[in-house]
Amino acid sequence: MRIRKKKNSVTADFEKFLKDFNCKYVIAQEDNATLYNFEFQAAHFIATIRKQDDCLEVTYPSIASAPMEQLALVRAKCNERNNNNILFKYTYTISHEDNNVNVHMSFFNNQVVAENMVQQLQAAFHFQREWIHDYDEAISIAKDSDSFDLESELYKHQREMFMLRQLELRHQQFTLGTDFVAGTGALSLWHLLQTLSPLPEASLLFMTVNTVSGQQRIEDEQAIRDFDLRHALVEGDGKTARLTRDYAVLDLHYTQGHDKKPCVTTITITAEGEDDHSIYSRVTVTHVPRNASRVNSFTNEQRQPRSVSLLIALDRTDDKQRREEFDYMWVDAKLKEKNGEEDTMTEEQQMLSQVAAADMAYNLYWGQKMFHAGRFYEAILHLENVFNSFRVDFFEMKPEHKHVFMEVAYKLGFCYNELGLYKLAFYYLDLMASDGNIRHTMEFVNSMANSKDLRLFNYTETVMNEVKQNFGEDDELPDNIRDFINFLRRRRGYALIDFNQLNKAERIFTQMLDEEENADYAINELAYIKKLRQQRGELTDTQDAASPGSDDHSGPESQNDLPF
Repeated sequence: MRIRKKKNSVTADFEKFLKDFNCKYVIAQEDNATLYNFEFQAAHFIATIRKQDDCLEVTYPSIASAPMEQLALVRAKCNERNNNNILFKYTYTISHEDNNVNVHMSFFNNQVVAENMVQQLQAAFHFQREWIHDYDEAISIAKDSDSFDLESELYKHQREMFMLRQLELRHQQFTLGTDFVAGTGALSLWHLLQTLSPLPEASLLFMTVNTVSGQQRIEDEQAIRDFDLRHALVEGDGKTARLTRDYAVLDLHYTQGHDKKPCVTTITITAEGEDDHSIYSRVTVTHVPRNASRVNSFTNEQRQPRSVSLLIALDRTDDKQRREEFDYMWVDAKLKEKNGEEDTMTEEQQMLSQVAAADMAYNLYWGQKMFHAGRFYEAILHLENVFNSFRVDFFEMKPEHKHVFMEVAYKLGFCYNELGLYKLAFYYLDLMASDGNIRHTMEFVNSMANSKDLRLFNYTETVMNEVKQNFGEDDELPDNIRDFINFLRRRRGYALIDFNQLNKAERIFTQMLDEEENADYAINELAYIKKLRQQRGELTDTQDAASPGSDDHSGPESQNDLPF
């Protein structure tokens, strides 16, 4: 009688390996696989075993990351490695939240042999170091690709739609806006304050700078205005820059208005880490509310606490490198336009080719780069130069030049919206409110909804009526139009809550509960409505929120109900 050799269990052997080498691990189940999140020599790995228990895939989930602008280079390097390395497979994913490309490495085993596993895991560290060294060398000599990068352009569209969705606020989930600001020059305190929250007719008295080393008092007005936020925690420039402090707290004392009463604005700067390219700090600006008076009532904006938070960065590059990158892209765009190769140009190059003045082209290029990287404050610094220069020639512009101008206005409105400066956002976004571009309309609606602007109801109803006229009641709407209509409905419901029209908002969100694309948002808003009613004493904790309220017969449910 022949005895069949028992097949080894990959799961049992792998769990034995984890225990023998004291690896901490957590098990998770998926439909057809078991996942092991484990640590080996202080590094995090993920092992996947299929249901058949015949194969083990081990992934080193994040060996490196790169900014989105370098997607083409990351993709090329992954392909190069996969062609030359038979042990590891290189892949990448795109993170919309971080605006990064994350690189991963993985290998397969049909059986688990402890000695081989140790060698493979240690090899992962070797190849990670090799990737970083090789990639840094490639960056130093890389030039942007001449070919149209479809994947990069698709990502930029997805990234922009993701950011638009992020501005679609939900009640009870508002957080301070954040943006990335990077650069090599000085970032003055006064310029930041005048951009984020202007201090008209302010007379500066003094500023204290508190750090772990002690307190410094600055009384010279120009020195206060020129205080460099980028160097508050950093010493040195370029590659020699280093983080020397974890925090600094600035208390700016000044008088404002006709009454000349003293005011205080606090600027807190905290270290947010560093990488090979930049040193990051978070700046939070808080204006202390003024005391109440006849001319400064409780409802006055100066009586409300105001705060905004953003990230700034000191780059370890220099202006020469930035100028060389721009020169290459601008010349390349002009040559492609001259040779009739517009179909090979990126969106940035298409806009760049329409600009004749070098200084404006430079600001346009870096403004767009900063915008797509989520560096909204720095984008404003560049794009406002372009907007102010172009607008005086608006009526003489060719259609393609007007397109560039409108895109610049849209991006400026977007940036101010991200910073919570809705009145400034409205100034720019109102220019293209009726141009038929879905991205522009969504951002305009976000600005009105988030700032509690009454004009939202008229505007969204007009837009939805136009869609009905174009497609008809029974037409099957394209996916992008259906998503757009759902967005408008959610924004109207959100605004109805802000204007205390709870029943009308509740009817909208209750209807959305059966709609997959709207259900999560609707659940959140219905819970918020219930909480509001409980706070007003309209409900107990056990009652259903669907009871009728006092707003059944009022409020802007249709255009006829609007106050204008």
